Amino acid sequence: MLNAYTCQLQTFQGSELVLQASNGEPIPDDLAGLVEELQHKAVELGSLEVLESPARRRRIWTISMTGSDDSGSLGLMTLYGPAAESGQSNWDHKVLACLAYYAVLAVQNASHQEALKLAQEQRAVAETFAAVGDIAANLLHQLNNKIGAIPVRVQGIEDKCEAVVASDRYLAANLTEIERSANEAMEAVRVNLSQLRPIQFAEVSVVDCVREALGENKTAEGVQIKLEELDTLPPVLAGQRSLSWVFANLVQNASEASGFQGTIVIAGRRSGNQQVEVTVSDNGPGIPLEQQERIFEWNYSGRKASRSGGLGFGLWWVKTLMARLGGTVVVESDGQNGTTFRLRLPVVEKHD
Repeated sequence: MLNAYTCQLQTFQGSELVLQASNGEPIPDDLAGLVEELQHKAVELGSLEVLESPARRRRIWTISMTGSDDSGSLGLMTLYGPAAESGQSNWDHKVLACLAYYAVLAVQNASHQEALKLAQEQRAVAETFAAVGDIAANLLHQLNNKIGAIPVRVQGIEDKCEAVVASDRYLAANLTEIERSANEAMEAVRVNLSQLRPIQFAEVSVVDCVREALGENKTAEGVQIKLEELDTLPPVLAGQRSLSWVFANLVQNASEASGFQGTIVIAGRRSGNQQVEVTVSDNGPGIPLEQQERIFEWNYSGRKASRSGGLGFGLWWVKTLMARLGGTVVVESDGQNGTTFRLRLPVVEKHD
């Protein structure tokens, strides 16, 4: 429809333009400055602009993909080709504007579908945990009655059979161990079941959650952890304990993946006006591409055995908690050179 060597489709992610699709040959380097100038102007004007080289042998078309909902520019469509023999063509303008319009509809539709999918996931999780929370409360009550009776009975035996216990080291040691195990079991049940209850949302500092997670997660001496730009992030709307647990789990996974050596980088940045993005990256062997779609499944066979103090669902629980917090988590890896988990969370809205 248009006589062009190249067509590029770019969309905004935050303030950055990201190439989504391209066909044909690359735009020559000597036109990079003209392309950048034209694209900047197109975004400002929100309309079609055409630029030709002085020799009139090449030209660049670009148009801002601006929606009808006053959401600003979603991106740019840029073409590079030979200059028209009769100068700029109104037909070219109309065709490019039509193509850009359909590109806007495609981008908006993809965004709406993603938002709908996320809302459905969050609703399903909320409904599930509303029911599970009731079961958890009943279970905790019953366990309190049963396991909580063990330390009481041990103390009763020690009081009534004081002389016997004092004379039998084996008996004394076992009674002490039984009492300790019962108390630890009750604490583990209380901590784990508390994660099933409704999250108390509040203004939460991401860097504080990360530091809390690192304080509880004793990594091996060979693991170096770097924090980058976390203290510049705005507060997010989340549950302090839940978000700390997410980071603790990801750090533990990264430590295991790297063989408890190497470097883990936890970095943050603002993602648009309504979200922050936090990445947890390791330099381990990576995750094979064929496994990346499955690692968030609760019954994924490749997951590690459950750890002390955790529910044992691994990355499924990370994704579930992120959904409950109104955020998302995705994994990125080439299967050979490390893994990055990319988390996005809503920032706290400020009202004037």
